[in-house]
Amino acid sequence: MHCNKVFNTRICLRALAVSLLTGLAVLGYLVKNTTLISTWSYQAKEEDSRVWTTQSAGTDWTLKELWTNFKNILNQPCDSPVANFSQTCGKEASACTRDCIRPLSNNTEKRLNDVITSPNLTLSKQQRDAILSLSESIPESDVIFLSASSSNHYDEMQAMFHNLHTVVFPLIPNITVVLFDIGLTEDQRRKTELHCRCHVVRFPAEKFPPHMKTNICYSWKPVIVRATMDKVRQILVYQDASIRWDQQLLAVINRTRTFGLQFHRNDYLSRISLHTLKQTFNYFGEEPCAFSPFPELEANNGIYKKDPFVIRGLLEPWARCALEASCMCPVDPGSVLSCNKPVAEHRCHRFDQSALGMITAKLFNKDINRIFAPSYKYLDIRRDHRMANYFNSLDKPKV
Repeated sequence: MHCNKVFNTRICLRALAVSLLTGLAVLGYLVKNTTLISTWSYQAKEEDSRVWTTQSAGTDWTLKELWTNFKNILNQPCDSPVANFSQTCGKEASACTRDCIRPLSNNTEKRLNDVITSPNLTLSKQQRDAILSLSESIPESDVIFLSASSSNHYDEMQAMFHNLHTVVFPLIPNITVVLFDIGLTEDQRRKTELHCRCHVVRFPAEKFPPHMKTNICYSWKPVIVRATMDKVRQILVYQDASIRWDQQLLAVINRTRTFGLQFHRNDYLSRISLHTLKQTFNYFGEEPCAFSPFPELEANNGIYKKDPFVIRGLLEPWARCALEASCMCPVDPGSVLSCNKPVAEHRCHRFDQSALGMITAKLFNKDINRIFAPSYKYLDIRRDHRMANYFNSLDKPKV
């Protein structure tokens, strides 16, 4: 505001005071709602600089370093209750506790050590290099949103991009969006590259074991998540084409900064052992009964902080399982997709979701609720939501 000699001094001062108070109120709102954005760069430059510069070299973190990071997550104040394992198993599909010859250890450090030292869950240098090569064309970014699509999900993917463009882009500035092409047609890819405001990367299934060519094994997902994390400086958000974000997403990303991971889980989801084949438990060297107390989590979305514990404790074991058909896709996937069957152990298989649920349960045990976002609405899962003409509408000149 400009005060000149014509104005009465008292009136001018009053107006200035009102303007200042209004400005402070607006600033307070912005700080409250953009704390995440304003602090990303600072933290990346300070406490996490070693992580970002050494990650491509090969995850040479010691158990002590990983345990320190994990303990920091477990020591954070949390409004989520400790998991209740008191319900005994009956005829229901829900999580329950049964007698188990080899339950999960109550020693958290031992569980972490078991995961990161298991040969079956450790990437070789050759495997890691092959995975990280997928990210060569992806630019480094504080925040990356990641997805993948094939031709049969093209219209659903267009609706996803409409949601990203109209909700997420205004909410979180300067993000990078990456889409892996796992089977788009040439025309679909051309239109996507033209309108998605994203980086499209072809998934070279031929570089990996044969089962990776079968999309419904979902083995591509852990691999692209691990690959893309190499170019993330702060936060990686994965989503299937069915995910529609709400503005509450920022609050969940903020929780990820505290707890390292955030997933979505509905109360109605069945226990892990019900929807995971015995072959996968065998690969992990675990008893199915040890995972009966844990409901499934949703693998159609996940938010990951760039952190040594997250990378070496979760993403790399998940990716190693994905590379092995005997772990993630041990039988014809079409024969075990449907879970619409009577309640029985191993009645179907959830592939990437089964492995992700097992690893997170093993790591967190009774602290598992820390990595589940609170029940407030921040996303919709809309598998029937399609926008067949969204990209075409962007071709038309605006009147």
